[in-house]
Amino acid sequence: MRVFAEETWGIPKENVIGSAAASTYSDGRLLRSGELLGSLDLGSGKPEHIYAHTGRLPVLAGGNADVDIEMLAAARFALLVDHDDEQREFAYTAGAETSMAKAAQLGWTVVSMKNDWTTVF
Repeated sequence: MRVFAEETWGIPKENVIGSAAASTYSDGRLLRSGELLGSLDLGSGKPEHIYAHTGRLPVLAGGNADVDIEMLAAARFALLVDHDDEQREFAYTAGAETSMAKAAQLGWTVVSMKNDWTTVF
């Protein structure tokens, strides 16, 4: 998300919060490593991580799996992506059953990759 947020939506990449890859600086270049900086933000760690960086809970949050439930519940506007298009993108609805039920219960916006997107990369 950070990689294209600024070019696509004009949101500076430093304003996009999530798990971050560690990097090393060598010979005048910043190189991304395979390690994570800090901990992996899953479940209840997501709203905590957002709050730690901003001092606020999210206004908008987007997710696609059960590990996003706490973050989506903490946001004023929640968007859940349903990976239901096995023809154009790997369909992985397993691991999102609880979040889909929570979306129906709490009125989150659900976007179907199959029915709502013209192009899926």
